[in-house]
Amino acid sequence: MGPHAGLPGSLIAAAFLVLLAIVFRWMFRIPPLVPYEVAHIRRTVNELRTIVVPVVGSLSSERAVELACRLAEPQQGRIVLCGVVEVPLSLPLDAEMPLQRTRADEAIDVGAAVCDQHELPFERALMPSRSVWEGIVRVAREHRADLIVLGLDPRQRMPGEEIPYNVAQVIRRAPCEVIVDRPGRALAQPSAS
Repeated sequence: MGPHAGLPGSLIAAAFLVLLAIVFRWMFRIPPLVPYEVAHIRRTVNELRTIVVPVVGSLSSERAVELACRLAEPQQGRIVLCGVVEVPLSLPLDAEMPLQRTRADEAIDVGAAVCDQHELPFERALMPSRSVWEGIVRVAREHRADLIVLGLDPRQRMPGEEIPYNVAQVIRRAPCEVIVDRPGRALAQPSAS
């Protein structure tokens, strides 16, 4: 064998050693340090397995379902679509309220379509209650929710009211974290066409 026969073998061996060095460097590199707070926040967001979203058939509640789905997607969390039927004190809690139940069912159907687009599991929760906030909190407790996502329509605020009463009560009494999604002016006010 001549002196040229060893040259291709030497080149292949050198290339192999270079690739091996690159792989070892990649395998044994130390990841950058992450502050404890950042790691903790990331872990808590990854633990969002059950998210309750109250739906009322408005753009703000549809946006809340979309936000909940995006939060649940990485860990294939479950969405609970909550429709609250507010029953007046003058009626028994189990009173038939067909119009309100139909509206709640329709709002849940729209939320279900959003969950289907994300291919996420969801449940329907139709809750009769004396007040909206009470129904939302009860659904969150029954389903052991990790998070409630509320859609806030800025046009439904009372004058001088920073946060609507039902939203404030959910924030105060919820057994889990609460995110309030308030769209900006461009989304809150449809353009006149």
